[in-house]
Amino acid sequence: MNPYKRPHEAAKYLSIALSTFWLYVKQNKIAVTKLSARVTVVSQEELNRFIAKGYSDAK
Repeated sequence: MNPYKRPHEAAKYLSIALSTFWLYVKQNKIAVTKLSARVTVVSQEELNRFIAKGYSDAK
């Protein structure tokens, strides 16, 4: 299993819209890694940390 997800996969995993995913990234609530100018990934560990912290903190 790949330990990294692309943004659309991460949004689906979190059951949120892609635009909400990018909002959380902009607000530094989800940390992403830029592999190149057009490729962004997020680790499974980061997604699990975000879930454990709870969505109520995200709003």
